[in-house]
Amino acid sequence: MLWSAFFLLPFFSPLLSQSQGGASSSPSGTAQILNQRILKAYESLGVARELLKFERMESLPQGTVVSWVGTFPNRKGVKITKFSVTPSRTPGGIERSEEKSILLEFNGSTLSKVESEIKTANYATEDTTLVRMTDNTPLDNNVDDLLIYADRNGRAAEYPLNYLPDEGVSRERSEFKKEFYLKLIEDFFIQVLRIQEMQNQQSAKNQKKLLQTFKESLEY
Repeated sequence: MLWSAFFLLPFFSPLLSQSQGGASSSPSGTAQILNQRILKAYESLGVARELLKFERMESLPQGTVVSWVGTFPNRKGVKITKFSVTPSRTPGGIERSEEKSILLEFNGSTLSKVESEIKTANYATEDTTLVRMTDNTPLDNNVDDLLIYADRNGRAAEYPLNYLPDEGVSRERSEFKKEFYLKLIEDFFIQVLRIQEMQNQQSAKNQKKLLQTFKESLEY
C-alpha cells in the first residue's frame, strides 16, 4: 500500500536526521497549492459540527461507527470510524482487517483538532501497523506541523511532517500530502456529508410518520 511506504521510511532509513536541516526551507509552488487544498479540506470538515446536534445516529453507512467527545447536548467533538475486512480462503477466516478513523474536535464553532488514524492487521503474516496523524492547530495556515506517529509490530517513531524532505528530487513531504493525507481527509469529508444526509432523511421519515400517526388519531 502507498501509505505504508511513507510511514515505514523512519524504521529503515536515517531520514529524520538527514531532513532536519532542510525543514525550514520555503515551500515550493506545488507545496503551497497542496497546503491550501489541505486547509480548504479542514474548513470543509467543519461541517461535522452539525452532527453534534443529533442526540443519536439514526442510520449509518455499513461498517461505520460514530462516537462522541463529551455528552449531549454539550459535545465537543465527533469520531468517525470505518472498518473493512478481507476474508481469507478459509471459510469464516479473515486475511486482513483495516480500520480508518478521524477525530474532529471543536472549540465553540471553530475546528480545533484533526486526528486521523489507520490500523491494519495481516493475520497471515501477523503484521500490524498503526499510523496516527494529529493536527492540533488545523486552521493556523501551517500544515507542516502535523505530528505523525507510526508503529509497526511494536516498533514506533514519532515526528512532525516537516521532518520529511521536500526539496530537489526528494519530495516525500509533498507526495505524502498529495497521495495520502489529502485523499484521506477528503474521503472523510464525503463520509461526513453522507452521514449528515442519512440523519436528515431519517428525521424527515420520522416526522412524516409522526404526522401520519397524529392524522390517524384525529379520525377516531
